[in-house]
Amino acid sequence: MGKLAWMACVATMAAAAAWSVGAQAQPVYKWVDAEGKTHYGSQPPPAKQDAEPLKLQSNNGTSGGSTSSGSKGASAKAGQQYNPDGTKKVSKDVEEFGEGLKKSLGTVDSQQVPLNCAVAVDNIHYQADLMLEVGQKNVRDGYMTQAAFDSAAPKIREAKGKYSVSDCQGASGNKKSFYQCMSSSKNHVTGCDKQYKH
Repeated sequence: MGKLAWMACVATMAAAAAWSVGAQAQPVYKWVDAEGKTHYGSQPPPAKQDAEPLKLQSNNGTSGGSTSSGSKGASAKAGQQYNPDGTKKVSKDVEEFGEGLKKSLGTVDSQQVPLNCAVAVDNIHYQADLMLEVGQKNVRDGYMTQAAFDSAAPKIREAKGKYSVSDCQGASGNKKSFYQCMSSSKNHVTGCDKQYKH
């Protein structure tokens, strides 16, 4: 698909996706390394196994994305702030997390794994489906416009359709390296595509 298309899709989805990650089943960790740099990831590094999962909160102060019904939900809704495009604003903490998440997704794990076309294609397809799912959730929850989703979704679907086991088996050069990179479940399409432009 190429770097620009994947990056455009992820950039569109990730700004809003960060908020909804709190509702996902997989925990997200935040830790500071020995040099004082802050990192985000789905797994803490081996030296930081005691790292705690991040607990993200929406602007209304509840975990996840739904507000409770009744007066508490109504008062939280009244305090909601909106962007000029009509989408809900996310808190500064969640915005910072979103930026860290985008950076983390663009990083490739240094431990290389052997090429496995079936695993690579499954990972690519799963991640594309997840981007679409998160985008749809963010539209429903008011954190992304329908127009932004409608612009990004066809590109993600098109990209997903270009990757197959037979394409992987016939790949060479950077495309083969991309598939090898995606053979690791620790990598994301944006990081592999960024490193192995094809």
